[in-house]
Amino acid sequence: MVRLGVSSGYAIKKVADGSTQNFWPISLALVYPELARLEAAGLLNRRNDPRGGRARSAYTITARGEKALGAWLRSPKVAPVQIRDEAMLKLFLADALGEEDQLQLVKALRARNRERKEALQEEIVPRAEAFEAQGIRYVAVAARLSADLLKYAEGWLARLERKLEDG
Repeated sequence: MVRLGVSSGYAIKKVADGSTQNFWPISLALVYPELARLEAAGLLNRRNDPRGGRARSAYTITARGEKALGAWLRSPKVAPVQIRDEAMLKLFLADALGEEDQLQLVKALRARNRERKEALQEEIVPRAEAFEAQGIRYVAVAARLSADLLKYAEGWLARLERKLEDG
């Protein structure tokens, strides 16, 4: 995020909520210690950037940080896929419900997916595509992939919903 020009912890959280939250959710409790760790490692520079009466820091990526980011991106090591989604957990445990409640759960999950997909398509993808004009392509690629995954899941849940309705 700092490389993309987002310079404060609060701004990083705000931008992440509108971009990466679908696949990499973060909290402010995570952002500030990570910024401090990256600064201590010499990967970021921090400067005071007060706004109004509040103390605030702004960060920029260092040459060493650019090099470390490139090395991480080129590294073949990738952690296994992890999905932390309460909806998936509810689906996993849905046998605890009667058939009608299972159907209502699937309908609710599909509606949630549709709403999230529409928000991505209407708000986040266009914002991400604005980066393409600056030569930053993969922010939009990731946003489109997230929207497509939600679209796929919505269709999958619709098929499950029909199956449950048919008994």
